[in-house]
Amino acid sequence: MLLIIEGSEFELKMIYRLSPIFYKPSKKQQVIATFYLEQVFFIIMKMTLIFTIYTLFAVNQQSIENTMLLDASIMKTDNRWRIVNDAVMGGLSSSKATVKDDIIIFSGNVSLENNGGFASLRSPVKEYNFEKFSGIEIKVKGDGKRYSISMKETTYFSGYFYTSTFETKKDEWITIKIPFDQFKLHYFGKETKSNKKIPLNNIKEISLLIGDKQEGSFKVEIEYLQIF
Repeated sequence: MLLIIEGSEFELKMIYRLSPIFYKPSKKQQVIATFYLEQVFFIIMKMTLIFTIYTLFAVNQQSIENTMLLDASIMKTDNRWRIVNDAVMGGLSSSKATVKDDIIIFSGNVSLENNGGFASLRSPVKEYNFEKFSGIEIKVKGDGKRYSISMKETTYFSGYFYTSTFETKKDEWITIKIPFDQFKLHYFGKETKSNKKIPLNNIKEISLLIGDKQEGSFKVEIEYLQIF
């Protein structure tokens, strides 16, 4: 509201600037107002577009990160996988995992002494949910031996694992895709007769393992292991 004093008689005029009933802007004022409104609208639309693009990019990046379970960069973080050998059962097998030129090298020696016979590289124990995915994909260069990928649904050792085995080709890079329905329930390394399906919404640990009485040295190079 604007108060204006006019003339010698101090005529008071009350002009309600915000009301179209009492105040009609000139054409020039209308043009200026329209211009500024258009500028404000343009800025809002630009900011909305930028926010949308950023959100889509962030979601896509998160999706990529969520599918990758193991690669060289993960091995340099707190989420790196760890070595677990048959020493937990009194065995004498040994292994190590190193990173060179963005490739993970898992190598060691499998011993059958003291009822041992396996070496493994295992993920952190935490909650994994694979319900929206179809299987495990791994790119490796092996030594011609058999390896397996296993998953378990407990945070403690029970002897039960859902396992699928694959063959490697000596000194040759190969990409292997294993659908989840090919994982069978094993107990202490032996396949059971159970038809129980893998609980994809309740996985606690994933492991890459060599066993099957393959005594001697081994070496497998891993570029990545992910879900698809």
